[in-house]
Amino acid sequence: MNDIDIFVRKSANYRIWVDETGVGHIRILKRINFAKLVAIFEELHGEIKKRTSDNPGKVHLVFYISKSLYDEMSINSKEFLGFCQSCMGIKFELVLIKM
Repeated sequence: MNDIDIFVRKSANYRIWVDETGVGHIRILKRINFAKLVAIFEELHGEIKKRTSDNPGKVHLVFYISKSLYDEMSINSKEFLGFCQSCMGIKFELVLIKM
């Protein structure tokens, strides 16, 4: 993959990127609302599907979040992450970061 092909989005609250193997990464830095979380997943899921169209399979996402932010997440957000894994065929990894 060229540098031109790298997909990265940065904001003050999060970072998202797709690595050279087609794995999506989401790093939450500060609190975001539920609608933003869903929009991030939608954008990243679409980008991964576009990049792996020649090799369809499970979408793989790695979600990085601090333990304190995870503890503050709403029930809706936690249920959404579970839904992504169980119903959308997404291989999902949750990495809790100690800060």
